[in-house]
Amino acid sequence: MNKSVNKFALLLLALTITFSQLQAQFATTFAKNVAPGQQNGLYYSLPQTVLQLDFLIEETQLEKGPLSDYASNYLETIEPVEYESTEYKLLGVKMIPTATPDPNALFFVSMTSGRGGSKVQFDVLPNGIIRSIGIGNGLEPEGERPMFRKEPPQREPKMNESNETFIGLMTAGKSNAQMAKEVADKIEEIRKAKFYLISGDVEMASNPETFNAMYQKLDAMEQEYMSLLVGKRITKQVVKTVYVIPNKEIPTQTVAKFSETEGLTLGTSGSGSMITVQTLSLNTTAAINAPSQSAVESMSYENKVFYRVPETANVKVMVGQKILFEDRAVVSQLGVLLMAPVNGSMLVFDPETGQIVNMRMQ
Repeated sequence: MNKSVNKFALLLLALTITFSQLQAQFATTFAKNVAPGQQNGLYYSLPQTVLQLDFLIEETQLEKGPLSDYASNYLETIEPVEYESTEYKLLGVKMIPTATPDPNALFFVSMTSGRGGSKVQFDVLPNGIIRSIGIGNGLEPEGERPMFRKEPPQREPKMNESNETFIGLMTAGKSNAQMAKEVADKIEEIRKAKFYLISGDVEMASNPETFNAMYQKLDAMEQEYMSLLVGKRITKQVVKTVYVIPNKEIPTQTVAKFSETEGLTLGTSGSGSMITVQTLSLNTTAAINAPSQSAVESMSYENKVFYRVPETANVKVMVGQKILFEDRAVVSQLGVLLMAPVNGSMLVFDPETGQIVNMRMQ
């Protein structure tokens, strides 16, 4: 008799534990289906991949010389700068995939039971992307939260807007023609001094450091006087950033235009060659029988959360018909949405892709 009672008690305890485990702790609903003002819950999102494209551009500003009208009289082989302008040259592009919350993968988790069972614990990043979920005793995922590194500001090269040499000539009360002749004579003197430095002074040539310092000083003086006649070309490198969100429905997107006279302009405005970004899925998730988007949006799921299996894509950046860049990247939103049950376990997500990277049983 006692044995029968003990067996019945054990069976009843097992059924009680099973019922407690199966009791709904929470329900996950697509965000658009949540009633306004609904309480007792939280929102979380899965990440989408944004391609940060950093275009490296060489920018050259042309400045007309104050005595350029007389340049052809003394410097026949050099074309002077005729007008103020800027020239651009596209050197290359660097791609940096980054993660941001996906508005098409935003969910609301409502707590459906406050009695019995263990507490449901969500860990969500400040931007709303889910990091982990667990039902247990305060389990924490390993590792630290990802830090968003802020790049130090780039120092822009300073441009010499004043010309002390020309100002010095103007104070002498000379005409432009006279100043041009004087500048041409000075250039000739500097060139002779450079020639004598190279071929005439053996003692100076025997000391490389002194020789280089003297030659560089003479060369800088020559360039300064030359700029009065032919103008200046001041070159610097700049980075222009374009953000692209890959889309399943639009594999090729026109993101900007580039021309040698206008540089990089966003969208389809401006002139020049179109810059297109092509993101083609490699179909690495094609074998997964995932729920349809309508099924994801129309139903509420108890004790389950959505996660992603990301897709690998071939990314190609083109300027006109020329390939500027090509590489592969993991693109979250090209993958599939799936559901994972949370039954006494902890799930750890990759905040870059939304994939489950760790599951620990309580």
